[in-house]
Amino acid sequence: MPRPAPAKQRRSLTPFYVLLGLVLVAGLGVLATQLIGTKSEGANQGVRVTLTPDQLQRVKGISRGREDAPITIYEFADFQCPHCAEFAWKLEPVIVDSLVNTGKARYVFFEFPLGFKWSFLSARSGRCANEQGKFWEYHQIIFARQTEWAFDKDPAAKFTGYATQAGLDGAKFEECVRSDRYVREVSESAQLAQSLGVQGTPTLFINGRKIETPSSYRDLAVQVRAIAPGAFGAAPAPASPVTAPADSPAAAAAAPAGT
Repeated sequence: MPRPAPAKQRRSLTPFYVLLGLVLVAGLGVLATQLIGTKSEGANQGVRVTLTPDQLQRVKGISRGREDAPITIYEFADFQCPHCAEFAWKLEPVIVDSLVNTGKARYVFFEFPLGFKWSFLSARSGRCANEQGKFWEYHQIIFARQTEWAFDKDPAAKFTGYATQAGLDGAKFEECVRSDRYVREVSESAQLAQSLGVQGTPTLFINGRKIETPSSYRDLAVQVRAIAPGAFGAAPAPASPVTAPADSPAAAAAAPAGT
């Protein structure tokens, strides 16, 4: 009588489940590390804000120059925008020397983050510098070093170095940048830009009127004279402080077109 074939031994699935569990744990660890890292970079996105026309007129930029200057210049810019960096290096210093420091113009900076990797974070960092009264010093450095931080994994560290170089308290600045401070202010500035029809950066307004982005100071002067013909003939005024209080578009709209 033939003997029955021996029953096949069933393989245990325990090693498979152990391996699967280890893979899941490792994956969760990587995800947690990434989430923690993102948080430590600070807020890099805006929040939805809905402002009435009256509220939009009270959105504050960062200004320098005489409050009663006959010319008010608004610039909407993004620290990660290459054209804004070029404008800051080449044209803005001439505008400051020729118009702002002579009392002819007040210059107001508004953020308009375009959506580059660190557009929003860098905009917030400018507000953090302004918190310590060093916005304009920091603004020149962050534009000049744009290629260093534009694709950096931890730009907040780079920003802190620039802030220290500009004379800020590095620890206080870094705490600000790695938080969500000024998210609403930058978001409101972006909404103001959208309400004014800003589509790119840099975009300039002279006494409330949008102008073509100038390629030179001479080009700017021609457009300014067309809007405020008497401003260049005004007697030179004493130089104003480098850093001035924040401003609002409503005040600029009410500013005289010329003297």
